[in-house]
Amino acid sequence: MLSYKSTGIKKLIFDRICQIDEAIVEEDPEYKKLGERPSELLELIAAKLSPEDNKLLNEYDDKYFHQILRRDELYYSRGLMEGIILCYWVLTVGRGEKEIEV
Repeated sequence: MLSYKSTGIKKLIFDRICQIDEAIVEEDPEYKKLGERPSELLELIAAKLSPEDNKLLNEYDDKYFHQILRRDELYYSRGLMEGIILCYWVLTVGRGEKEIEV
């Protein structure tokens, strides 16, 4: 899973995702608007729950969030690899090479 403890290519991916999140996602008005209602609903739900139920909800949210992070990690790493391959092919074709080694 990607985290601040990641190294190598995973660190590169994690760092870039963090940069995009800070510079683009968090500043996007549509993203902010989409988050308003879920935040309100979560606050309403949490206020009605017992401390034990609230703890369960937080645990569920944490575990579900880790699953989402893993899915995103798989998307980004696969997209990066496919992007590298595509870039290689474009550069090779651009140089006019007749045979391409894979």
